[in-house]
Amino acid sequence: MPYRHAHWYILALFPLAAFAFWPSYVSQLAKAPAEFHAHGITSSLWLLLLAAQSWTIQHDSRAVHRKVGMASLLLFPLFLMGGSGIFFGMGQRFAEGSPFHVMYAPKLAWLDIVAVSGMAYFYYEALRQRRKVHAHSGFMLATAIFLLPPIFGRLSAIPLGVRGPQDFAKFELGFQLANVLTAAIAFIIAFRRGRNGWPFGLAGVLTLVRAFLFQTIGALSWWRTLYGYSAQLPVLPFQLLAGAAGVGIAYAGWVAGRRTVGSAAIRV
Repeated sequence: MPYRHAHWYILALFPLAAFAFWPSYVSQLAKAPAEFHAHGITSSLWLLLLAAQSWTIQHDSRAVHRKVGMASLLLFPLFLMGGSGIFFGMGQRFAEGSPFHVMYAPKLAWLDIVAVSGMAYFYYEALRQRRKVHAHSGFMLATAIFLLPPIFGRLSAIPLGVRGPQDFAKFELGFQLANVLTAAIAFIIAFRRGRNGWPFGLAGVLTLVRAFLFQTIGALSWWRTLYGYSAQLPVLPFQLLAGAAGVGIAYAGWVAGRRTVGSAAIRV
């Protein structure tokens, strides 16, 4: 089976994430907004799902692998709902004048937009090609690439010497270095996998697109103004809409996978 040690790499992200988000989230769980908890829980569960999928298939536990895979049909809509809460939560703090969010929320919003769109496509393809081991595993594991820049970006505060609001301007370089590092990791994996590594190659390209949009459209005044309007919108309807979109994507991928199998059977 491909990606024999992927579960260990996935699990290694947990201590990194805990360290990266210690100042802004982990150290103040009791005071953190609800959308932080929703996003943190669903993101953690998604990584655990990827690790479980990798471990079970490598240890020939196919029945468990299928059951965990079925759980993703429920988890993916919840993940999208959690992500939409972060998007609108940043908009609210941007409108309230939070120093960090005034500087970065409109830019970070583009990282979220591309990441969510990429994950939606990758998950759809993973379901559609679930009978093709290389494509299925590649698309599923490559969804983790979209979760790396937030971790690396916040870890950059250590070498950049970010100790308080007076140093927030240094984060710009940190976020972009995080995107470059993530893209490099994706491209290395793609190169090592040869012709089967193209999901990681695509994830690397999308990571560079995120970096470009962060630096360009994210800094434009009209986008900052438009993003500020998100603070006036009710969050719950958009979360429900994101959840419904997740259900639709999961259903479409599942049905497309059945049709692919059926078409192959007819050709045989």
